[in-house]
Amino acid sequence: MPLLARVLVLILFLLPTTATAGSDDWQVAKATSQVKYTIDLSNWMDLHAGDIVPNRAWISTGPRGRAQLARGVESIGFQPNTMASITTNSSLFSSRKTEVRQQTGTLDLEIERRSQPHTTVQTPYLAAVVKGTIFHVTVGKTAASVSVDRGLVQVTSFASGQQANVGPHQTASVNRNTGMAVSGQASVPSITSVAPSVATVPALGATTLSGQPAASNGTNTSSQAGTAGNSGDKGSAGGENNSGSANSSGKGSSEGNHGGGGNGSGNGNAGNGNGNGNGNSNGNAGNGGGNGNSNGNAGNDGGNGKGNANAGGGGNGKGNAGNGNGSGNTGNGNGNGNGNGNAKSIAK
Repeated sequence: MPLLARVLVLILFLLPTTATAGSDDWQVAKATSQVKYTIDLSNWMDLHAGDIVPNRAWISTGPRGRAQLARGVESIGFQPNTMASITTNSSLFSSRKTEVRQQTGTLDLEIERRSQPHTTVQTPYLAAVVKGTIFHVTVGKTAASVSVDRGLVQVTSFASGQQANVGPHQTASVNRNTGMAVSGQASVPSITSVAPSVATVPALGATTLSGQPAASNGTNTSSQAGTAGNSGDKGSAGGENNSGSANSSGKGSSEGNHGGGGNGSGNGNAGNGNGNGNGNSNGNAGNGGGNGNSNGNAGNDGGNGKGNANAGGGGNGKGNAGNGNGSGNTGNGNGNGNGNGNAKSIAK
């Protein structure tokens, strides 16, 4: 064969491959300003009309975002609060396969009709397989549903092992706790049993798309105070110290023992504010045990401190501590007493 003829044959052979590669791409027909996509699940970039969506990229629309992707006669519409990715696999030796992985939100799909199933939508609770149709998939926190406008969609529930062929004006819903339920305007699809399986898309809030544990709604923190002083007070808010000082975002407690005629002081921080409270209590010797009560408020946490003191020997003593309010980080409470006894104060 002449060289020129060989070159022409090679060009004719390569032309269909180039056309097929271009036809696999999903292009953005419409997108609002909130729509973004990511390839590495860490860096998110804006998605604009006219952009080519990278294969396997995840798309997020946000609370008010919408997007419309197109590929030939096919289209996928992303409603607000939707997160999904599209993967296309094709080669010269096999037909094109498309897998949509939808974690949450609503997708409106119009898929080209072919003789064999070629598009699958995977969700945390169900899978939808189609040859060609117009249908809608909605995924929530504990359930997912498929409704069909045209064509036929095979819906499979992973956990319950149920399957139904959903036709026009019919719906199949899958709840993670109760399994599959079907409905229809004119008729209801039948449900058959299949082997249970495991979803490949994690439920929203269970894990992140990268497989790491999802972040919690809040965090707990604690801080520790140093040691100093001779009063022997103990603060519990994530740490101990000998001066009776403790820092915390919520609660702190202090305890101290005072020998006869001794003076003891305790400091406690609570919340985000400072408060100073000074109180003096005197015990009078007599017959019987002695009790002392003290109340104090510290910082913006609005906590109250209460304690009881029992005096050794005979005698009854009662004292009331003053209250102090402030807006800093330190709340101080000082108590002086005569006689032997134990004093305890708690800031909540």
